[in-house]
Amino acid sequence: MAYVGLADSYNWLGSGLNYLPPSETLPKVKAAAMKALELDDTLGEAHAELAYAEWFYDWDWPSTEREFKRAIELNPSSTITHRWYSEYLLTKTRFEEGLRERMRAEALDPISAHSLGGLGHAYLVMGRYEESIPHFQRALDLYPNAAFIRAQLAWSYAMKRMYPQALAEYDQIADPDKAVTAENQLVADGLGWVYAVAGRRDDALKIAREVENLSPHNYVDYYQLASIYAGLGEREAAFRLLEKGYRERSVGMLYLRVDPFWENIRSDPRYADLLRRVGLPQ
Repeated sequence: MAYVGLADSYNWLGSGLNYLPPSETLPKVKAAAMKALELDDTLGEAHAELAYAEWFYDWDWPSTEREFKRAIELNPSSTITHRWYSEYLLTKTRFEEGLRERMRAEALDPISAHSLGGLGHAYLVMGRYEESIPHFQRALDLYPNAAFIRAQLAWSYAMKRMYPQALAEYDQIADPDKAVTAENQLVADGLGWVYAVAGRRDDALKIAREVENLSPHNYVDYYQLASIYAGLGEREAAFRLLEKGYRERSVGMLYLRVDPFWENIRSDPRYADLLRRVGLPQ
């Protein structure tokens, strides 16, 4: 289990919200998970961590599903395994299966922020924005400082073109939690996207420039940065950055088919080509 814990730490550093380069952290996830399995191949948690690495970094879809199923078989009460298997299914647009796994995760851990916000996230990526909103609100009733959950609520409002409500949610996020830093890129880029689709071009570009200025000293997630330019309708810049995200194995690329940010560019043949290369349904 110590190796499982090590794998999980590297997993969050490379694929969570802290943004170290996936090329640096996710191979370490795989190595630690393999060591755990070498010592005890009946550890469901180790199979789950291996699944994360094969999904997040190798983009090996068949092996990922096999490892997730084995993890659940060995430990069917693991909330985090059901949660991440749900994410895998949702990115493959297997929405009803993904929703069922999310519901299992919530039933196992009904008051965690991840569980409460997870159903909101599932409905968000399914394009069922009206249904996502009350789930995010319920999570925020218990965890009002959860910046990532509040950001997703803002994105749901933005997809409904309720831009004042979207920006009001971002106003409730503490300044340090939405400032442009290496650790806040997902929340900060999301604000840039909201500004873009709400018609606040200068504010959107200001965030984009600040994120790009991180690159000399920090890992920049170009997938998230591309979302701002997609929101502005600047296809050339968006695809240039998505190609960088593809080359650097950005974890976000796995969400290219379902994230709400790409409405302005889905009709471009380059979008379908990226989906094909990542292994996502078109």
